[in-house]
Amino acid sequence: MTHAVILAGEKGSRLGGCDKPLLPLGQGTVLEALLKRLQPQISKMALAIRGDQTVYDSCALPLLRDEVTDCGPLAGIILALAWGQGEGASSVLTLPGDTPFIPEDLLHRLSPGPSFAMSLGRAHPLVALWPTNCLPLLRGHVRAALAAGDRRQLAVRCFAARLGMRPVSFSDEGGDPFFNVNYPADVEALAARGS
Repeated sequence: MTHAVILAGEKGSRLGGCDKPLLPLGQGTVLEALLKRLQPQISKMALAIRGDQTVYDSCALPLLRDEVTDCGPLAGIILALAWGQGEGASSVLTLPGDTPFIPEDLLHRLSPGPSFAMSLGRAHPLVALWPTNCLPLLRGHVRAALAAGDRRQLAVRCFAARLGMRPVSFSDEGGDPFFNVNYPADVEALAARGS
C-alpha cells in the first residue's frame, strides 16, 4: 500500500517568503491543482509543513509538522516515512507542493520504488517513491551528516544515491510535468499555463 505526502514546508525565500502551494492557479490554487491530479492515483495523503506554519491549519489533509529545522527537505521525507509507516504503508510517494502538473500515471510509472522522476534530463529527487522501511537508514544518515557538519550529505540526491533509487524518465510528456515555482518569472509562467 502506498500513501502520498506533499512537501509544503519550503519558505519560498526567492519569492519573498510565500507559501508556494497557495499561489493562485486557474480558479483555485497550486495545491488544489496538484491534489486533483493526485487523488485518482492514491487514497491517503498528508501535508508536511514547518512547525511554525499556521496557514494550512484549515486544510482537510493530515498535517505533519516538522520538528527538525536544519536538515532541509530530508526533514519532510523523514516526516513522510514516519507517517506512512504509522499508517501501515509499505511506500510513500513524495511531491513538492508547487508541482501542479504531475502526470496522471505518476505512481504507476514510479512503481516499484525506490525511484525518482526525471524529465528533460533533470532529476527531481523530491518526486519520489520511498520504501517506508528505509526510515532508520535515513535517520542515521541525517544524524551522521549533522554530527559531521557535512551539509552536502543533507542533499536529497545524496541519500537517494545511497539508497540506490532508480531514475524514471518522464521526458515523453511534452513539456516539463514537474514544473515548479522558484522565481518571479515562474509565477508568470504558472499563470499562463493555468489560464
